[in-house]
Amino acid sequence: MSPNEKLIAYFCSEFAIDNELPTYSGGLGVLAGDLMNAAADQNYPMIGVGILYKGKEYIQHITGDGKEEKRDSEFDHDSSFLRPVTKEDHELIVEIPFDTYTLKIKSYYIRLSDKVILYFLSTDVDGNPGEWISDMDALYKGDSDSQIRQQILLGIGGVKLLNSLNLNPSVYHINEGRPSFIIWEMVSKVLRKEKIPFEEAWKLAKEKIVYTNHTLIPAGNLQFPRGLVEKWAKPFASKMGVESEFLIKDGLLDKKTFSISLFALNTSKKHSTVSKIHKKYAQAEWPKYRWISITNGVHFPRWQDSDFRKNLNDRDMWELHKLKKRELVNTVLKRTGFAYDPQRLVISWARRLAEYKQPKEIFKDITRLKKILENPQMPVQLLLAGNSHSADPNAKSIIEEIIRLFATELSGHAIFIPNYNISLANHLVSGSDLWLNTPKGNLEACGTSGMKAISNGVLNCTVLDGWTYEVDWQGVGWILDPEKVAESFYNILETEIVPLYYQRDQNNPPQGWIERMRQSIEVSKNFSAEKMFEEYKERLYSH
Repeated sequence: MSPNEKLIAYFCSEFAIDNELPTYSGGLGVLAGDLMNAAADQNYPMIGVGILYKGKEYIQHITGDGKEEKRDSEFDHDSSFLRPVTKEDHELIVEIPFDTYTLKIKSYYIRLSDKVILYFLSTDVDGNPGEWISDMDALYKGDSDSQIRQQILLGIGGVKLLNSLNLNPSVYHINEGRPSFIIWEMVSKVLRKEKIPFEEAWKLAKEKIVYTNHTLIPAGNLQFPRGLVEKWAKPFASKMGVESEFLIKDGLLDKKTFSISLFALNTSKKHSTVSKIHKKYAQAEWPKYRWISITNGVHFPRWQDSDFRKNLNDRDMWELHKLKKRELVNTVLKRTGFAYDPQRLVISWARRLAEYKQPKEIFKDITRLKKILENPQMPVQLLLAGNSHSADPNAKSIIEEIIRLFATELSGHAIFIPNYNISLANHLVSGSDLWLNTPKGNLEACGTSGMKAISNGVLNCTVLDGWTYEVDWQGVGWILDPEKVAESFYNILETEIVPLYYQRDQNNPPQGWIERMRQSIEVSKNFSAEKMFEEYKERLYSH
């Protein structure tokens, strides 16, 4: 990279770059991976910084009696496509000194283009304290001390790595609040180089930081006891010659509580949301701040079958769709041992399992749903996939309840597919007929799975929230009543969706359905990662 080029450093706690790399949990990581890929397509100077987790309890397995188990990933970073970061032909070790020990950090990288590199940090180094090593077991695992240590690794360790590699970003983009401790090391660097007061150094660092909030859900806006954060801030404050209070005051909700999201807001120059409606919610939650709305997008080369970008006639489009449906059947069979007739109308609900996404909502009237699915003239197949989140104690029981239901009352017409990952998502968003989205209103900041689906001509049936507010769904998809999700879903299925899918002559494709497929693909063009990245450059990264 030329020293005169404007370099962006993008910090995120998770990145979904490869199916087997256990460094992602859900949509946040997929979004981060899509953004890095969009930058790579343009060969735009960008550095990603994340954490290299080992993937303990990373793989979802369903036992024969329908219980969810988590198994360890077998990914071995030392023998993988990742390369260790070196300097002058030696492995680069970054150090963070504490009062009684010095923490050692190693790192690995993957090059996405000549000017786009993604770095992963790890404290799994011989000689490090055991708690720092075990922090690398899995994403979002551990108690509050562990969570803060991981934030120190990502923020301070990440900036130290870039400094060691003589990389000087003009903008530091923190993707949600966990990387926000970057400002501590940025200020420390300024103080080492320039003889200026602490307050002035803090202002200079803040001018280089931009922050994107990704959710208003508490799990994505962590809070910690003030005393705990002060304890971890103390060694860094002492090296800067200030009290620890000066490092944490911008995150104090009250005298006892530290918020990483408030800290990120107060230590960044610009703040963005991930959809227009999310901006409205964020403005109500944090009215003192000026929010910029940049709607998320998806990386089409990764998620859209390239043939859907061609000018296909109706028959060719339908044949391609049928091929993708058969590929999904094969994927489901390999993962579950169960198959289904691909000629059925296939409805998929797939995303990270969380209560606010309401995966159980459509099962309120099982008798009515069963009658719709088992109609012999117009049968319907239901597919559901999703991993439980370690921070959500209810997710595991939700999965097991759904599996029991599928194995009994809905047997033969409903399948739960385990281990929802990039590969499975690719098959689902191209091989389904209908993509179902049922979140509680005002809680889905954006959501991107439906964007991927419509890019492949898979129609959407959704509660309006997040990005879906930005689409006129008339003649494209269907909108569910957020107050009566189940009832409106059954009604629309019976009166519109199922009849439209099966409305065809024996040898002809369903014209009405194909027209909606075409409209869906056209709509998807407004939600590309390329467009999102252009808005980042114009509205977040420019001074």
